[in-house]
Amino acid sequence: MKKVFGCIIVFVLSYWVLKPLFATGYFPMHDDTQVARVVEMGRALRGGQFPVRWVSELGYGLGYPIFNFYGPLPYYVGGFFYALGVSGLIATKLMMGIGLIGAGIAMYVAVSEIVGISGGVLAAVFYMYAPYHAVDAYVRGAVGEYWALIFLPIIFLGVWRIIHKKTASGLLLGASGIAGVVLSHTILGYASIAITGFACVFLTGWYARVKDWVRVKTFVFLILLGLGLSAFFWLPAITEMKYTNVASQISATADYHDHFVCLPELWNSIWGYGGSAKGCLDGFSMKIGKVHLITSLLVLFTMALGFIRGRRAKELAGAGTVILLMSVFFMLPVSTRVWEVLPLFSYLQYPWRFLTFATFGVSLTVGVLVYVVRNSYVRWVIVGAAIIVLLFVEAKRFVPQYTYDRPEADFETASDIRYRVSKISDEYLPAAVVRPTKVEDALRDTIAKSDTYELTVNELSDTYNKFTFLSGQDNTVVIRVAYFPGWHFMVNENVVVPTIENGLPVVTVPSGFTVVQMQFRDTTVRAIGNWISLISLVLYIFIYDRKNKKIIS
Repeated sequence: MKKVFGCIIVFVLSYWVLKPLFATGYFPMHDDTQVARVVEMGRALRGGQFPVRWVSELGYGLGYPIFNFYGPLPYYVGGFFYALGVSGLIATKLMMGIGLIGAGIAMYVAVSEIVGISGGVLAAVFYMYAPYHAVDAYVRGAVGEYWALIFLPIIFLGVWRIIHKKTASGLLLGASGIAGVVLSHTILGYASIAITGFACVFLTGWYARVKDWVRVKTFVFLILLGLGLSAFFWLPAITEMKYTNVASQISATADYHDHFVCLPELWNSIWGYGGSAKGCLDGFSMKIGKVHLITSLLVLFTMALGFIRGRRAKELAGAGTVILLMSVFFMLPVSTRVWEVLPLFSYLQYPWRFLTFATFGVSLTVGVLVYVVRNSYVRWVIVGAAIIVLLFVEAKRFVPQYTYDRPEADFETASDIRYRVSKISDEYLPAAVVRPTKVEDALRDTIAKSDTYELTVNELSDTYNKFTFLSGQDNTVVIRVAYFPGWHFMVNENVVVPTIENGLPVVTVPSGFTVVQMQFRDTTVRAIGNWISLISLVLYIFIYDRKNKKIIS
């Protein structure tokens, strides 16, 4: 019951983080595609597609499998609300709010188990009110990144339980966290797995007896189970990325060499709503947080003086500090050679993304502050004082640049999704597709009308289209749907292979009455990913029934 009380405190103190979402209207952000993605996910769910891969309105109305490549988990949540009848704008705000407060709740659950409720509350509030959390939410609109913050504490708690409790619950938590971060933000998932793997190797050597292969196998299985649960997503994302134009994003404007952070920026940098630039003057703040850093240094100082006792507290502070220092290293130019050597690190694009992990690490360390004293009442006084200072300094960051009134229905129109939103993010289209330059070009029908045939649209959905033609001559017809592996075409019940022109399929329609059908199906690699995830889920359920069983003697 006491832990629930602490959770309520975290929830109440999240008010200023969530406050802009309560206001009417909407606000600008760098990735101003969120409502459209929620709407498209919701429509796909209504249509019975699961797992959702293809959406038909984005990509200038040509469609593309965005959720085959882009972390779908937040949008499943937002899309679920939309499918239930909530407007796209409100469903998007609910998705954002759940992500923002979810990070605090997850941090509270993890840290409170290790150092108690007061420490959990302190770490959770510092985690929520980190400057980069505000940047992600109200400047960049990086929903996937701040949803990933939910799962870092879960991974940490899972590893902690394996080390200290040695039960299967730790395995399940760690695997859930791995799957969650991969499904929220693909590239942060990759970095999280790398960091988790390094931590597990280190901890095995730190705690284990010589040749303690049981613990090694447990950590390996944790990562593999997490990857298995999310295989339906990441396996096709990796193997089918070549059919998109995503590689073009690793270009002169997103080269990690140009986006390292200058060390002073981590202490203090100007708050703004612009973008990242080469050098030490960026359009948005890259600070870790002065209150965060000062408090964590106070923890380390008092620990060095012997005021903080207890193995758990010291281990938590040590883990948080190591994560913070590693994150800072990867953000600075000194790590350039490591970035060049590590495979796929260029896809992270921006070294300052490691502010996500820095925020996590520094918040873990802050949670140990309560161990300066033993009296529980004094501990709560310390927590209250620290939170008041934090809110005074950081709560004002959680505001958008401005808000504007716009009818909710306008966010769901074909013109808005097909043109305005599609222009912001069209990298999941094949490179050969010609991008429209005006809205009218994005509002064309899937098959153009013609004087040479009579066209009837029998069915039109995300993954299945059916058309009938009546013509006195053969016709060559361009289908205005972006071609990806998985599309299958039939003409009068005969399977045909279309020619591809400018990334669009072209089929020959014979004279007379002709039925043309097209269906988007799972490719072999998608089907393999689905089966791996299904088998992993069955295994997860099997282990869950034995979650309190010791797995390490």
